[in-house]
Amino acid sequence: MIPSPSANLEDWTAFFQKEVPNHVTETRFQHILRVANYAESLAKIHNYPVPKKAYLAGLCHDITKQKKMEIHSELFQKYSVDTTGIPSQALHAFSAPLWLEREYGFLDSEIAKAISSHTLGNLDPSLLDKILYAADFLGSDYALRQPALSEWVEKTEENLDYGVFMKAFQTIFFLMEKKEVIHPYTFHTYNQSANNLKETK
Repeated sequence: MIPSPSANLEDWTAFFQKEVPNHVTETRFQHILRVANYAESLAKIHNYPVPKKAYLAGLCHDITKQKKMEIHSELFQKYSVDTTGIPSQALHAFSAPLWLEREYGFLDSEIAKAISSHTLGNLDPSLLDKILYAADFLGSDYALRQPALSEWVEKTEENLDYGVFMKAFQTIFFLMEKKEVIHPYTFHTYNQSANNLKETK
């Protein structure tokens, strides 16, 4: 049963823990759980006031990742969202908050912004935006295969900008190898996190 729009975080989290697996593969759901756990952990370490909200953002961030293009297009049309210049691999980040609102009546502007930003980054990231962006990298299948993962986690716990930088760096590297277009938000996120890291040395 869908919680009421005014339900608390615990009720929504319990609901989406059962609901999200209906929309993704088991492999994708395992990624989602890793991201949610990293997000909650980073939220506690970096003094985000509501760590459970960070977990919920992680739990919902990829709910439309494996939806067909028609679903994304339908949502963007219904909510009048202009996706010009958004790479196809990032569309789910923008459709997920819309899906959450349309299908379940769940609307939290802070979570929505973090989810929308978790693939490309954005020009003015909040603390939750950065937490989910970094958690998405640490919880990725790519990171899971790397011997350096524990070091990356430790450095992100020390400085959140490290995880943000690593995600932006790997995204740019991956897209350049494939000769794909790179969104300006991703370059901005890379430059901003790199500068922040330099300032803390």
